[in-house]
Amino acid sequence: MQMRDDLGITTKLENGKAYLEFALPEKIGRLLSALQIEIWEGAEGERLVFHGQYSSEEADSMTALLLRPHLWDGMRDPYVYLVKAQGRFGTVEYGENMGGIKNEEESDHAEDITGEVEMYWQQELAIYDVHVIDKKGIFLNEKEFLPHEVVYRLPPQISDAGTRVEQVRRDLERLVRMGVNVIRLEGTGTGAEGVNCSEVRTFYSLCRKRGFLTGDLWIRPENLPVYRGLSGETAEDALLSANGRTLTERYYYYQAKWSSEPVLYPVLSTLHRQENGLLSLTIYSNQKKVVLYVDGLLFLFQTAASGDPEFIFEDIPVAKLPLHLAAEAGNLSISLTVTKL
Repeated sequence: MQMRDDLGITTKLENGKAYLEFALPEKIGRLLSALQIEIWEGAEGERLVFHGQYSSEEADSMTALLLRPHLWDGMRDPYVYLVKAQGRFGTVEYGENMGGIKNEEESDHAEDITGEVEMYWQQELAIYDVHVIDKKGIFLNEKEFLPHEVVYRLPPQISDAGTRVEQVRRDLERLVRMGVNVIRLEGTGTGAEGVNCSEVRTFYSLCRKRGFLTGDLWIRPENLPVYRGLSGETAEDALLSANGRTLTERYYYYQAKWSSEPVLYPVLSTLHRQENGLLSLTIYSNQKKVVLYVDGLLFLFQTAASGDPEFIFEDIPVAKLPLHLAAEAGNLSISLTVTKL
C-alpha cells in the first residue's frame, strides 16, 4: 500500500460554507477507478462529515461543500480535519520526447499503461480565511490578526539533538513560548531550495497543529528575526545559536515583546562601565514595572514604555567586586553576581 499526503486541496469560505476543490498530483498516472474522498472531524477522524466518489472524467473538477465548518483559528483553536482518499491508477510509460505528462490529443502512441497501483492519501485539512483590508491590517476569520513572524530554518536531518521532526517539535514549543504566531520557512538562507516537498508538508502540518500560520503574509516587516543561526554566520537577529542548543538574547527580547508569559531577562552583554565609572545594564521584561537592587539595597524602579520591552538602568554604583544585583518584576525575580567587568 502506498500512502501519500500530497492531495491538492483549496478552500474558499463564503456565507458560512466551505467550498473545497481537490487536485491530484502531477505525474501520478491515469485514474482507472472512482476516486473516493472522505473528510473526517478532528485529526484522529472522529466522525465522517463528507464522502465523495469521482470518476476519471471528473478528475479535473472534484469539489465538495461543507456547511458550517469548524474553522482553524490559530493559537486559539488549531482545529484540523482528517482527509482520506483512495483510488486505482495505471502506471504509465511515456514515449520519447514527451517530457512528462502527456496531453491525450498530442499522440496516440506515446503512453502505455504497464500496471496498476492502489494509492491512498491521509492528510490534515485546516479551513480558515486570511485577508488584508487596506489601511486596517490582516484579518484571520474576520478577526484582526497581529502577526508575530519569524523565519525558520529546518534543522539537520539527524543530530545529537534528535531527528528532524523531534527538533522541529521542540523548536515550535519554544516559539509558542516566545509569542510567535506566523512562521515563514527558509531552506538554506535564500529560499526553500534543498528542502524536498515531503519535508515541507510535514513541517507545515506540525505548524498547523500547533496554531502557526505559515507562508508569506502580505504585510511583513523588512527584517524578520531568524530562528536558527548558521555556522560562521554573524546574524544579530538569530534566535537560536548555530549549535542548536542556546537561545540568544534576541529570543528573550522578542519573548518580552510578544509573549503573554511573564518575562524578566537581564541582558548580560549590555553590562558595562560608563565613562563616569558607574555601570549600565539593560533588562528585557513584559511587566509593567522592573525594580533593581544593588548589594541588597533598592536602587531604582522603572515603568514600561508602551510596547517597549527594554528597561535600561544607568549610573549603577559599584563600590567593589563582587557586585550583587537583583531584579524584580511582578512575581519574577533574578539575581546576578558580577566578579569582573
